[in-house]
Amino acid sequence: MKWVTRERPKVDRVACPWLIRRFVDPNAEFLYVPADQVLAVAERERATPFDVPGVELGHHGDACSFDAIIGTYGLTDPALGQLALIVRGADTDAKDLAPESRGLEAIAEGFRLAFQDDQEQLAHELPVYDALYAYCRQRVGNGAGASTPPTVLFLCPHNALRSVIAAALFNQRAGDRAHAESAGTEPDDRVNERTVTVLREVGIEVADEPPGRVTSELLARASRVVSLDCPLPPELAAIAGGKLENWPMPDTAGKPVEAVREVRELIRVRVDQLLADLRVGGGGGNERR
Repeated sequence: MKWVTRERPKVDRVACPWLIRRFVDPNAEFLYVPADQVLAVAERERATPFDVPGVELGHHGDACSFDAIIGTYGLTDPALGQLALIVRGADTDAKDLAPESRGLEAIAEGFRLAFQDDQEQLAHELPVYDALYAYCRQRVGNGAGASTPPTVLFLCPHNALRSVIAAALFNQRAGDRAHAESAGTEPDDRVNERTVTVLREVGIEVADEPPGRVTSELLARASRVVSLDCPLPPELAAIAGGKLENWPMPDTAGKPVEAVREVRELIRVRVDQLLADLRVGGGGGNERR
């Protein structure tokens, strides 16, 4: 299959070919053409365009083309989430997204200066991403000798009830074998009082924890992303990619604390299933029933 993008690549237009050949299309052929010819060449050659404005595999909001490919093709490897953060920082104005981003930007610029032929540059630069991927695999616990615990990000719109309950129960039951965070797309000023009550009943205190907003950084570093009826904007959904799953839950708006207790128990069952899926088990922690 043919893929086409703008000539004179720097970050995304080398990172994306590496990603495509490694995880999407091992026999991919890449065409580098003037920017104003990409779409015409795509139509003529029946090629897939990427990293140009207005295409699916391009920049969307804060996300770059590397993120778009991960999301479109449902790539769930947590190491790719880590690598995406590095690539996004190097390819956009958010240079401090990852400590490695500025270094990757400098390396990419050096390759562009060292090679005038785009195909020759691509061939020589692809091993850089092999090395970065190996580095990221070690960081997330997929490499030899690595022991980084998995991280789960729970989302609900206001980060005041369902996602807070899920993260709290997960951390209580996982201990130091895994870690959970929570966030929302429109976070409230404080955690819902019914959340405080039902978690206090099982030995968890969250009254002083402020709700937080979901960011590209949180999504990228998570091993799994669980949405509790929390739709994400396209640019964030692209970053979450295949790591994202949804847990539908009953609506508790305007309902008494008893309804939230029922949701807590539904979430508890799903948390235990998730812990088993992550192969870290569930021990109940210091839970009081």
